[in-house]
Amino acid sequence: MMASEKVDIRYTFKVLFLCLASVNLGHTFDFLWLGILFAIYFVVIGVLNATRRREFAKRPRYKKILAYGAIVPLALFWVMTPSVENGVSPYLIFLPGIYLLYLAALQERSRGNGGFEVFVAFDGVGALLFGMYMVPHGWGFVGLVGFLLALSAYSRRGTAPYKYGLFLLVIAALGAISYGGWQYWKSQRYRYGAQMAENYYQRERMMGFDPVAALGSFGSNYNSRYNSQVVLRVWDKQPPRYFKAASYEKYVAGIWKLPTKFAKRLYPAYYQVDYAVFETADSLTKADSLREVDQIWVQSTLNNFGFVFTPYGAVGFAAKDVDSLTYYAGGMVQGLDGNGNRSDWHYFKCKPVSTEIAPETCSLPDSLMAPSEGDLLVGERYWPLMDTVIAAMGLRDSAATDSTALAKSMPDSLVLQKMLAYYSVNFTYSLSVPGMTRWNGAKNEPLAVFWREKQGFCEYYATLSTLVLRRLGIPSRYVTGFANPEVVEGLPYSIFRRKHSHAWVEAYVDNRWVIFDPTPPILPQFADAPSWWSVKWEGVRGRLARVMHALKEGEWRRVVDSWQNQSTALLESPILYVVLVILVAAFVGRKLYILYRQSEKKRSFVSSRAVLWVKRLDRCEKELAKVGFRRETGETVGCFLRRLDAEMAKLDAPQDSSKSTPNRRKIIRKALEFLRDYEMQRWRV
Repeated sequence: MMASEKVDIRYTFKVLFLCLASVNLGHTFDFLWLGILFAIYFVVIGVLNATRRREFAKRPRYKKILAYGAIVPLALFWVMTPSVENGVSPYLIFLPGIYLLYLAALQERSRGNGGFEVFVAFDGVGALLFGMYMVPHGWGFVGLVGFLLALSAYSRRGTAPYKYGLFLLVIAALGAISYGGWQYWKSQRYRYGAQMAENYYQRERMMGFDPVAALGSFGSNYNSRYNSQVVLRVWDKQPPRYFKAASYEKYVAGIWKLPTKFAKRLYPAYYQVDYAVFETADSLTKADSLREVDQIWVQSTLNNFGFVFTPYGAVGFAAKDVDSLTYYAGGMVQGLDGNGNRSDWHYFKCKPVSTEIAPETCSLPDSLMAPSEGDLLVGERYWPLMDTVIAAMGLRDSAATDSTALAKSMPDSLVLQKMLAYYSVNFTYSLSVPGMTRWNGAKNEPLAVFWREKQGFCEYYATLSTLVLRRLGIPSRYVTGFANPEVVEGLPYSIFRRKHSHAWVEAYVDNRWVIFDPTPPILPQFADAPSWWSVKWEGVRGRLARVMHALKEGEWRRVVDSWQNQSTALLESPILYVVLVILVAAFVGRKLYILYRQSEKKRSFVSSRAVLWVKRLDRCEKELAKVGFRRETGETVGCFLRRLDAEMAKLDAPQDSSKSTPNRRKIIRKALEFLRDYEMQRWRV
């Protein structure tokens, strides 16, 4: 490893890259001051590494405790981040980005002494990428400049300039190809526009779940390539056979329209996690001694057009990001988030606590289930056709004339039975109605063609039956939704595919609403079973969806929500900032105390060595005094050493060797060695 930093233009590019990543991250998430602080930090570290602290050995050691310790507060803050309606909270992006920037700062500070260049590059690029999330207008160029600086800073030393040029040419070529493809698509989009629009319609929209539902829309669910696509997953092991979306009111020229008036507007009774829970009666969905409820999660893979798909008997709803729901007569709920983009929700159904208590204890209030004027609405233009159908099916007293349409002599339940029997004998199921062309008047009325050809699919059966029952004075509704779900053994949920879309009738018989499905059984060629692989793959996707739902919106969010409330109150309290100031002061004080203690230990170490040398010098002078050598008052050790060295030279002379004894010469020689060592080592401690 090199002993010092090699400072060149590449190092300057690296510092600029880290500064750019810092400022960009702060500016994107409205923490510009924090980004500037990081940028200043990288500049200071760069200057120190390039000047007086170039030696790697003098840089502070990389401490993992600082890197790992920062995870705890950031993770807690990340978990407590409030959810954002119809989007992602910016903090979920900002917190990982600021942590990567923090790691880059630690690695660069200790690089060469526990920190590594590769981590500085990785963390810096990561922070730059996080800073590009929802980057403010006009700052998009920052990402490109940052990547170019990183490329220049971390490329291999000695790379020829032409290679940089080739790289830029490749980038420019890819950009030109992308731009050319975009321009070609713009010039050719009208050519493929109709095909793309049809494909989009088949993929995203189905069954006319709109304010209007046109006859013939269901056929596309069986004829398109999306026939087996999963639309709804209902997490119930005993799923409902009929899953209702909407009940329509007015029929005109092959089109059903939704009711224009709603029965009640529902407001949240309480909140469960971040889902608003709507009830049709107080505390209806809360378990008590008399009733319990099951909460069923429904996941939609398509746009649900603002409807809450529910089974019969649902007594409450829970939808995310919703403050109110519109409840139409007949149990149809609409509203959600206002634009129909809600992809999942919950509904509640009653279950008996014991065999003695019936599920009806949780039934819907009569005010929401009573018939309305629209349930008897039949246009005058359809009276002749309806009277013809009634007569053919034998649903009216033979003595009645066509003008007395409401005269009937049989129970309502028998009317339904005779109608169903007539369809079974005289009609066949078909995905098309022979002779059906574009509507051009009464001669090509869809219901008239359907009655004449005796072939069609659920929409035609349900529409004709609804109008016939209304003509007989039986309140009825045309209903769209799903029927006959796919239940796979081993899966904890049931599946509604496109081909399970259906239309049927709700009839008010014997003072209650009943499901009347006049459509004959689907022929085998229309009811193909999914493949083994598709079933297994769907099981994987369904369970993954459940896991992701539990992670994002599970019950554990209750605790998180309470943390969020507490953390919000804490952030708004001055106590937090007082505590932060105290902690910072304590940290700085501890650091200063450690430095003081280290210097004190060093001073005490020097003082103890000095005392030792003084004692040894005193013993040496006592030994010399025995042989007649004494240090004069005010004489330094150096001067005394030179005088003693001159005396020793005289004693070593041949003419004076007879005057000195061996012991005397030994003492003087030993003293000279000590004094020389004293002069060399004494002032180095």
